[in-house]
Amino acid sequence: MTHEQFESIAALDAVGAASIEEERDLRAHLETCADCRRVRDEYAEAATMLAQDLEPVAPPAETRGRILDSIDVPVEDNVVEMAPRRSGMWWLTIAATLFLAMWGWRELGIRTWRERLSNQGRELQQLRDQNDLLATKNEKLSAEINALASADTRTIALSGQQMSPSASAKVFLEPGRRRAVVFFYNMPANAKDKSYQLWIIRGDQPKPQSAGTFDAGPTGDAQIVVENLPLATEIKALAVTLEPRGGVEQPTNTNFVVMGNT
Repeated sequence: MTHEQFESIAALDAVGAASIEEERDLRAHLETCADCRRVRDEYAEAATMLAQDLEPVAPPAETRGRILDSIDVPVEDNVVEMAPRRSGMWWLTIAATLFLAMWGWRELGIRTWRERLSNQGRELQQLRDQNDLLATKNEKLSAEINALASADTRTIALSGQQMSPSASAKVFLEPGRRRAVVFFYNMPANAKDKSYQLWIIRGDQPKPQSAGTFDAGPTGDAQIVVENLPLATEIKALAVTLEPRGGVEQPTNTNFVVMGNT
C-alpha cells in the first residue's frame, strides 16, 4: 500500500470512518512512518477544530429517529440521556463531511502541484538543452575566431566590379587547413531563382572551379565557408557571378559582382 493510500485512510480514521482492517493496517504503518504520523495528527487536529467551530443546528426529527433505531435503544426510555450524545454524533457527521471535502481539495492541490512541478522539470530540461546548444555554438565560434586570428591566416580583399561597385568581400584563407571563410558586404539581394556563386580562378587550370553558392538578403551581407581548397600557390584569383538557382558547373557570364587577385 502506498503512502497516498495510507494518507487517505488517515483522513477517514480522523473522523472515525475507517474500517477495522484499515485502522489496523494504518496503526502498523504509523509505527515506522513519521510522515504519515504527522499527516494523521494534522487530520485529527483539523477534524477537532471543525467540530468545535460548528454552530449547533437541530437535526430533523426523522434523522434522530433513524439513528436511535439503528442502535436498538427505546426512544421513550432514553430521550433525555441520549439526546446530547446523539447530538454530538450529528455534529461529528457534519464535521466529517466538511473535513473530507477539505481533504479532497488538499488532494486536488497536491495533484496540481505535482503537475506544475513536472512542467517546471520539463522547462528546466529545455533550458539545459538550450544552454548546451549555446555552449557548443560558443565553443565553435571561439575556435573560428582563433583560427581567423592565427598568424598563418592570409587575408584577401575582393572589390566590387561594374555590376555592383559598392559591393566588397574579405577572404580569410587558412592554408594549413585548406579552408577559407569569406564575408560579403553590400551585395544586391538576389532573386529567388538566382544564386551567387563563388569561383576560384586557378593558375594551373584554364577553367574556374566552383567554391559554392550563397544568397544575399536585404542587408546585403552574406558568408560562405569553403573547404578542401586548392593549395594557396594554385589560387590566382577569386570572383563571384550571379547564376541560376543552385549554381552551375561553369560561369554563364563574366559580369563579376566582386573579384580580387591573391
